[in-house]
Amino acid sequence: WARTRKVHTIVDEIYALSVHKPQHLGGQFQSIIQVLENHLDNDVHFLWGLSKDFGATGFRFAILYTQNTALLRTLANLNIFAGVPNPMQMIVSDLLLDDMFVDAFLDQSRNQLLSSYYICTQKLEEMVIPFVPAEAGLFVYVDFSSLLPYQTFEGEMKFALLVQKVARIVMTPGRSQKDCKPGMFRLCYAWVSPQVLTIAMERLSYLILQIRRNRSWDDLVAGNWKNEVTKCGTHLSSRRSTAKLSNLMR
Repeated sequence: WARTRKVHTIVDEIYALSVHKPQHLGGQFQSIIQVLENHLDNDVHFLWGLSKDFGATGFRFAILYTQNTALLRTLANLNIFAGVPNPMQMIVSDLLLDDMFVDAFLDQSRNQLLSSYYICTQKLEEMVIPFVPAEAGLFVYVDFSSLLPYQTFEGEMKFALLVQKVARIVMTPGRSQKDCKPGMFRLCYAWVSPQVLTIAMERLSYLILQIRRNRSWDDLVAGNWKNEVTKCGTHLSSRRSTAKLSNLMR
């Protein structure tokens, strides 16, 4: 499609090694370099970096692979402003040459991503909250639109602040990602440990149950019940709060 219109294609494979869907279920990524059999010509450009697959955002290390010589000459002139320091290049070189470590690290990373993904999505399914299934990466895209006080981006922000202040959970609103539908949120399931993620999803579940009880928004923000939210999923949960949660779920 792009080539028929003489448009360049930039392929960002930043999550290429974070495909956590099992291979027997079709979870296998194929790079654009493989798809085109390394015939990128002058109009296809490949990007990758360490920040996601290796959790090494602070390394500030990324790769541009292109066969466009004019682009390479241009970047060579600009690279002085964004070059990777020599010591960092040596560290990354040693890292990527250690095949045994890389294979073991990525296997463990994918297993942990899959485990956290299941913790997150199973709870969303219990809450009957729609989401876009993910096969790779660190996030799941969730549709909380049915819970907004009103179907606008102001309503989206009001919901986001409620979740943040009451449940102590931060999610990325869809508006900041240029989504045209209010109520879409990006939920990162890889930032915290599975134990913390479980607590967070329990808090979110309890909060959503409160919203579905048709409480007024002022009551949601100011109600004394808020202390119960932060107890969900922790050893602080009392029999009383557990009983309340069970009653709400009936």
